[in-house]
Amino acid sequence: MIFSWLENKIPCISFVKKRMNDGVLIICAENLTIYYLNSTAAYFIELANGTVTVGDIKQKFLDRYAVEERELEKDFVEMIRDLQWKKILTLE
Repeated sequence: MIFSWLENKIPCISFVKKRMNDGVLIICAENLTIYYLNSTAAYFIELANGTVTVGDIKQKFLDRYAVEERELEKDFVEMIRDLQWKKILTLE
């Protein structure tokens, strides 16, 4: 599965600035495009401090939310792809 490849990667944020507004994280990407992230993506970005792995972040989500592990992994793959495409996140 794709998640097993991602699990040991370290997500690093790559945007210019961010701001919370009524539970929505507003991010300005390097190309000055503005993106609005829901609370799930905002929590992921908050945890992606450049020192923890995707697997570490997955465990924090499992501890915080009542979600099936396989479903969370599938959602992480989609979210990480989307954040990378928007140049908000990189993986090391």
